Order: sequence, then C-alpha cells, then structure tokens
Amino acid sequence: MSKGNSLKWLASRYDLSPEEIMAFGDGLNDIEMLKFAGHFYAMKNAREEVKEAAKFVIKLPAAENGVLDTIEKEVLGM
Repeated sequence: MSKGNSLKWLASRYDLSPEEIMAFGDGLNDIEMLKFAGHFYAMKNAREEVKEAAKFVIKLPAAENGVLDTIEKEVLGM
C-alpha cells in the first residue's frame, strides 16, 4: 500500500477531510500523499518534483526541527 492510499484509508477510518490533514514529504513516494492532504509541505532538502507538488516548502530541514517548527506556527500559532 502506498503512502497516499494509507493516508486515504486513515482519513476514511477516522472520518477526516483532506483539509484536516497535514503531510510532510521529501521523496517521490510522498507525492501521492502530499496531493491528498489539505496542507502539504515539502522538506527543504526534498527532490524538486516533491517541491513542485507541495503547497509550501519548509525552510528548515527535518534535522533542525523543520516539521515541529511548521506545526507550531501553522497549528498552534506559536
């Protein structure tokens, strides 16, 4: 099962709309998942194809808490 299909299954299972889902990716296998999520982000070091598919590109790499920083700003308003 692909990441995109897995995310769709989880959304169905927990009755979530795409707008209620955030996804983060950096590889080609993440593109389907990113396109399903309502809020989709490519990592700074992601492949160009992933950056083009994403709505936003995170300015910090994962190793520097890029995902956590994004969640704090976007969800928690910190």
